[in-house]
Amino acid sequence: MKRKFAFVLTAACLLTACGSKPNIVTGNKELEDAVYNNEYVSLASYTGLKAEKKKYIVTQKAVDAMIHDQLSEYAEYNSVDRASAAGDWVSTSFTAESDGTVFMQEEDYFFILGEEEYGAEFDEQLTGVTTGDQLSFTIDYDSDFSDMDLAGKTVDFEVNVTDVREEIMPDTDDAFIKEHTSYDTYQQFEEAVRESIEDSYESESTSELQEELLRKVVESSSILQYSRKEYDTAREEYEGSCLEMFEMFDMNLDEIYEALEMTKEDVEEDITYSVYRTIVIDAILDNENMSLSDDEYEKGIAYYMKENDYDSRSEFINDYGEDEIRGQLLEDKVLDYLTAHADLTEVEAEYEN
Repeated sequence: MKRKFAFVLTAACLLTACGSKPNIVTGNKELEDAVYNNEYVSLASYTGLKAEKKKYIVTQKAVDAMIHDQLSEYAEYNSVDRASAAGDWVSTSFTAESDGTVFMQEEDYFFILGEEEYGAEFDEQLTGVTTGDQLSFTIDYDSDFSDMDLAGKTVDFEVNVTDVREEIMPDTDDAFIKEHTSYDTYQQFEEAVRESIEDSYESESTSELQEELLRKVVESSSILQYSRKEYDTAREEYEGSCLEMFEMFDMNLDEIYEALEMTKEDVEEDITYSVYRTIVIDAILDNENMSLSDDEYEKGIAYYMKENDYDSRSEFINDYGEDEIRGQLLEDKVLDYLTAHADLTEVEAEYEN
């Protein structure tokens, strides 16, 4: 899982360069047992925090699914003269109507049975069909359905089945693996896939843990004040992220929040937490006298270039900016520090996509 860059305002910005508008004073009081104080925060203890670190179980099903994804380019898709079943590719022409208005119309659109692109009920309707079948059915979608075009709607579908194909994967023996991958045997390939999943799970588990630890510190600390500029920046970034996420649906912010079932209070809480999070990170950096060496900066650039599929160092720096990169790397140092000084218990858990 790739860590996304999050713009981090340094303590220097907070103290000297955040504009002339008066700060927003929270009315909170300093903590009696604070480990650090400045005019913005009374910082709670951030070492010895108790937390559980998840060790996600790598199942054979997950390994098989990734192997399938990596080798699917070598699959063949043959039309069949039978009823459709799980795993088949069903080609359709269809319309989707809600409240008397056709809002979706597709020709030659494939659905892979089992992927539930339009939900489990839709896949059930397309299971057991043959080429030439014409279907009419209605589905009530929950408001939190993943496809925003369908979420919360009662949809009438008219579907014409134009083809049913089965996927035929190649015989993945050692000879095939040696020819088409960088491994000599299927066993080596499978072990590499398993290790890749383990690394991905470990990265995600660590990120989840670090955010949990940081939230504990934020919620235990007392934020005294913050700059209006920092708040405005956090709001702009939050709204920009929401608009970018739903760009393809051409929705405004109010429509996005409604689709996500978020109240104005929820939005305000998220934005304020982002501000508080930055203030706490800056306070820990200051209290621990953390800085970024040239070597750490270069290693960090190399790491994030790889994570974000960049070949050009100059292009990477140009896209993100040196301040943002340094800010992210300093944040990483704080998160690593919290993890290294936490009281952790490892627990096995099932991974949920």
